[in-house]
Amino acid sequence: MGRAITSDNSAGFSLIELLIAVAIMAVLAVGASLSIGRMQSGTPQDQALFQRNFDSLKELAITSGQSRGLQITTKGLQVAMQTPQGWRISEQVLAWRGKVTATVPPTASNAPDVEFLASGETTPFSIVFSRKGDMSRCQSDGFLGLTCK
Repeated sequence: MGRAITSDNSAGFSLIELLIAVAIMAVLAVGASLSIGRMQSGTPQDQALFQRNFDSLKELAITSGQSRGLQITTKGLQVAMQTPQGWRISEQVLAWRGKVTATVPPTASNAPDVEFLASGETTPFSIVFSRKGDMSRCQSDGFLGLTCK
């Protein structure tokens, strides 16, 4: 008395199943693209980090009328500010991704490597960024600003 009803449209994927599959693939694609960006050479990132801090500290020194500075180490950058008691160097280190070598003139014991004066002048320096065969250089003569190659 009861009839079984059969349907032949069970041989495919439903719309919900397709949407879930596409959403999962999109999440995986975003994750892969983000990890590829992190694996790039550190040279461009290190140079950009240095240029950003150089430009902002130079502008800050000019607008505030107070000397600023950058301490350059093999581990990273530290921002410095001159106070009436002397130089105060930040404990926060902005880490390099690759190898960085700086050539700066000798400074006083607690002075930063690169000093930014309110007049717009800076300490002359040369800094080389290298990683896995990539190399770039930034330098300043102290008067004409920053040049990077």
